[in-house]
Amino acid sequence: MAEPGVQENFVDKYQDADQIWSGPSFLGYMEGLKALLAELPISPAAIPTKEYHYSLTGNLDFVYGELLYSLSGTEGLLRDKAFPLHECYIRPLFSPSVALECGIRYRTKAGEELSRTCEVVHTDATGYILFTDYHRPL
Repeated sequence: MAEPGVQENFVDKYQDADQIWSGPSFLGYMEGLKALLAELPISPAAIPTKEYHYSLTGNLDFVYGELLYSLSGTEGLLRDKAFPLHECYIRPLFSPSVALECGIRYRTKAGEELSRTCEVVHTDATGYILFTDYHRPL
């Protein structure tokens, strides 16, 4: 379990933040994303807020690499399908786990606004879990 100070610092820093970061592409936040993952406190439970079809477990470098691969791949797929991207964002989640949600909001050709998300939870001293649907077809 995380030291109380680490978790308290993260909660104090981000509890009132609707979003930690927002921009046109996650590629513009590559280094910031790794630092943010490292700052994520250990969560007592690894429970995502929604149902995801994939979960990938590994250390910081593995999950960071897989997250960048997934995010950039999904952005490219959406652009290839000519779906305008409205926003890429990262926001904190505090229930039931302390986690980060990375999302992409986009509009389909039919005009429907949708989003794809994933969540990352820090599980122990070196472990992280990435919950994602980014690998699933649109």
